[in-house]
Amino acid sequence: MQGGVVNWEAVGAIADLVGAAGVVVTLVYLAAQIRQNTISTRTSSYQAVVEALSDWSRSCGLDPTVAGLLNTGQRDLAALPPEQRAQFAFLQVSLFRNYENIFYQHEHGAIDEIVWEGWSVRMRRSFAAPGVRTWWAQDRLVYSAPFRSFLEESLPEAAPNALLPSSSTSGS
Repeated sequence: MQGGVVNWEAVGAIADLVGAAGVVVTLVYLAAQIRQNTISTRTSSYQAVVEALSDWSRSCGLDPTVAGLLNTGQRDLAALPPEQRAQFAFLQVSLFRNYENIFYQHEHGAIDEIVWEGWSVRMRRSFAAPGVRTWWAQDRLVYSAPFRSFLEESLPEAAPNALLPSSSTSGS
């Protein structure tokens, strides 16, 4: 202020500077919030996947009839009577929808590569079972093309992995 006159240009420049600093602080805060929200969303997505597959596994494992049906169906779907083949199909739809969800989330960055590695092995091993392959041939088109490609192109790497041990004994 010179001689009682306010320099409005200087006041305006200071106000602009304070406003710009406020915008920068706000953007830094928003970036931190978005990052935290992204981490939280990824964690929640993964937790939901784990819960869904844990529930499926627990319900199948606690029922000896269902566990036996899965074991037989994985080895040879034709060995099951028609009503059990239908039950096996429903169980596989549930399992493979969960697998497709995991695949989709990984493809969109919601599941880290290190976690995906284990899931992808599990999916391919489940898929490699002969009875599952028979079921898949009938229902494959209800799954997304990228998920089908992932499973079908990876088959040579996957070794069958039945949920339960073989019903045959090895001389013990």
